[in-house]
Amino acid sequence: MNNIKTSIPTFILKTYQMLEDQKSTNVISWTSQGTAFIVYNQVLLEKEVLQNFFKHSNYSSFVRQLNLYNFKKVKSNEGQIFKHKCFRKGMKQYQIFKLRSMLQFIKRKNQDDPQVGSNTLVQEEPIIHIKEEQNLFKECAIDIKETNNKLKEDMKLLQETSSYLIDQMQNLNHTQQFVYNQSVDIEVKFKQVGQMLHAINEELRQEMQDKSEPITNKFLDKKEDCFQESKVGSPNPYVDYNSTALNPLDYEYFIDSFL
Repeated sequence: MNNIKTSIPTFILKTYQMLEDQKSTNVISWTSQGTAFIVYNQVLLEKEVLQNFFKHSNYSSFVRQLNLYNFKKVKSNEGQIFKHKCFRKGMKQYQIFKLRSMLQFIKRKNQDDPQVGSNTLVQEEPIIHIKEEQNLFKECAIDIKETNNKLKEDMKLLQETSSYLIDQMQNLNHTQQFVYNQSVDIEVKFKQVGQMLHAINEELRQEMQDKSEPITNKFLDKKEDCFQESKVGSPNPYVDYNSTALNPLDYEYFIDSFL
């Protein structure tokens, strides 16, 4: 552990400690991704921050040291951004050993880097991120698959419901057509019955007229004969022969004439 700690360049370690200092975040701080740091105010960095971590307070010397350790400058409207593939935020998220093992491979340009160990340790963190992303993609794929299966079930249920509703609509249309045809048939039959009743009524009325005329004439003839017989056969002086009243015999004859 101590050997690893002493292998980290002093400049790199002090720069990292400076970025972890919460008192100077308005002057210098990590970017939101934690893969680089940004200098917001060069003047305040020289006057208030650098002297707390380095023997000098010259911003130009600080930038020159960053260039010697292969830091790349990136243009930004907020300030000057510096980044290195092994210089990242994460002391609180990773083990100190693992973090320092990455920092130790930040070397000056005139120093030879051990290629085998460097490649293994520098690639260690990207591999971890790749595995995390792969796991995240797997979880997303599982969620998408489950959602897709649920959508398929909902679609199947919707199709079944739609088919049922279509069948009900067709049955309703057939029922409406049947009811309409029945109503038309009933209306036609009502008209036919009305015509038949009208014809029967006319026929009965005509028959009643034909029968009423001879009965009336026959009744008048019989009445006249009765009057004549009554006058001849009744010498009773108390009988009014001019009266239209009928005696009992005349009533019986009158009733028999209708039988």
